[in-house]
Amino acid sequence: MAPNRPGYPAPADGAGEMMGSSSKRALAALSLGGAALCGAAPAAEVRPGVEFAGKLAADGTTAAMAQALIFDFATSWAACDAQAMRRALAEDVAFSYPTTAHLGRDAALADLALFCEQAADTSFWFPADAFTIDAEAGRAAVEVQFRTFQRGARQAVNDVWVVHFADGRITVLKEYLDGRVKDLQALGVLELDESPETLTPWPPRTAAWEACFPVVKAAPINDCPPKE
Repeated sequence: MAPNRPGYPAPADGAGEMMGSSSKRALAALSLGGAALCGAAPAAEVRPGVEFAGKLAADGTTAAMAQALIFDFATSWAACDAQAMRRALAEDVAFSYPTTAHLGRDAALADLALFCEQAADTSFWFPADAFTIDAEAGRAAVEVQFRTFQRGARQAVNDVWVVHFADGRITVLKEYLDGRVKDLQALGVLELDESPETLTPWPPRTAAWEACFPVVKAAPINDCPPKE
């Protein structure tokens, strides 16, 4: 991702971030999204291949640090930037997504290298209300759309990332998504619907499927153990 980050904030708490109760923390998190929705500037590229439609948190706050780490993690995939991943992740990070759980930054870097051999035209879209950040607890929930061309088809999948951060690095990142979406997009059942104002678990159905609900199931297409 971006090798240079002008104004990258130090991991310090802002004056209003040391909350005394969970209700105050929730209000602060909602305020971050609300500020983005009210009078936010048009979507801007905050890192190579990473766009954010909202308002960046104030410089020098923990929320700004969390956003910067998450943008660095995203751009590592978009730009195949291993250095950005090293900046974002702690050495002992726990990084998981459906089918895979990695322990340690080296394992995540190996995953990145494999992905970059197989995918092209990768980018990320963060809507205006993408971030819910609890600065005191070191936690964030992030809504993000991941777009890439892989295995012969374009995909645009809406994700939720649950992020833990400490000492200026991401220590846990859990990615939640519906893996059927990309398959249904390749089959012409679901729209790509890139960069929508609001992310939903599934994008809209295509015109051909507008009047029908697709009945789908997940099943392995391989054998275990593999057959000769």
